[in-house]
Amino acid sequence: MNKSTITLIETNSGHWYEIQNEEFEEPLYLPSSTTILSCFPNPGLDLWFQTTNYEEIKKKQDEGKRQGTKVHKIIELRIMGQTVLGSGISDAQISLLGLSDKKLIQYLKEPLTEREEEALVGVENFWEEFKPITVASEIMVYSKKYGYAGTADWVGYLWDAKKKKYELWIIDWKISKSVERGYDLQGVSYWKAFEETYGKRYPNMRIGILQLGANKCNYSFKEVKNKKGDLSKDKNKAKKVAWNLFLKTKDIYDDIYPNKKPQQTKRREQFDALPIYKKKGKIINLS
Repeated sequence: MNKSTITLIETNSGHWYEIQNEEFEEPLYLPSSTTILSCFPNPGLDLWFQTTNYEEIKKKQDEGKRQGTKVHKIIELRIMGQTVLGSGISDAQISLLGLSDKKLIQYLKEPLTEREEEALVGVENFWEEFKPITVASEIMVYSKKYGYAGTADWVGYLWDAKKKKYELWIIDWKISKSVERGYDLQGVSYWKAFEETYGKRYPNMRIGILQLGANKCNYSFKEVKNKKGDLSKDKNKAKKVAWNLFLKTKDIYDDIYPNKKPQQTKRREQFDALPIYKKKGKIINLS
């Protein structure tokens, strides 16, 4: 298998990924799972949009995105063996993460909010309960076959106290107050892309959503579930249902945005002095 280089691209049309591989004649550009899932129904979010003004929506979305990113980055650092202070991420830790976005760096260096602290306590409690063995975190994966990419938060093994053994999981961290059905589709899309990226099948890999900052223990951990009303405990059936829903959503996305490509707006970092020109003859003097 030829190794791929995967790069996240922030665009005006959502998250995209650039994939370079020596098998490809030119770079491949794929929309993220989350960009595709913007087409998946979310009744709670739709109602919020209808009953809340734009400024409030934008404020809450930006705040949630910043806090979610900060929690993700701190979890990544802690998995690396780093201790993170409540006063914020240090310059040395920023370097470890390889970040360059100035606004993001500025926010990461600010003191943690109460919501962020609660989420990080949830990680500790989850770690104590399931004794995770990390294979990879913040791992970029893609599917050329189905035309999408994404970043899986965590892949590794969790201890099952009842079965007395470790099992392979792929997990997405969330700090949202509610767990939406779309999260199941997101997790399943990462699983399928993980298999294609690494050229191996993991049919028994389990898929979970770790909601941080919830409940008395500051976390809620749920596995991808079956359709409402389906009491079957067949995990593979649940994954198949979620995967089929993701593919249907991808069809809708492709229909709405045919031949969609990433559109980036490059912001200017500086504005140089304008050139000074000269002309023959006299120039009016205003002094």
